[in-house]
Amino acid sequence: MTRGPVRLDVAVSYALPRAGLPSAVSFRKWVAAALKGRIREADLAVRIVDEKEGCSLNHHYRGKDYATNVLSFPADLPEGLPKGVKMPLLGDLVICAPV
Repeated sequence: MTRGPVRLDVAVSYALPRAGLPSAVSFRKWVAAALKGRIREADLAVRIVDEKEGCSLNHHYRGKDYATNVLSFPADLPEGLPKGVKMPLLGDLVICAPV
């Protein structure tokens, strides 16, 4: 279990109208709850997309010709990072709202 101060930077963007979708504040709370006690630092981007963009991304990254509900992309650590340097959790999360 991880203790001490926590720094979460969660950027939420919407590629479709927000009506009926959870707020950015809700997404930030859910990320914090999911990482609580596990991760002390995280920089995450959450993008809410429509079916067309979800299908395009799924095709580009997975070779699948349909929209999927969630795609996740962990960020690669920089090459040559000195041993012992701790990096925050880095990544992107794409959620296809219609799926």
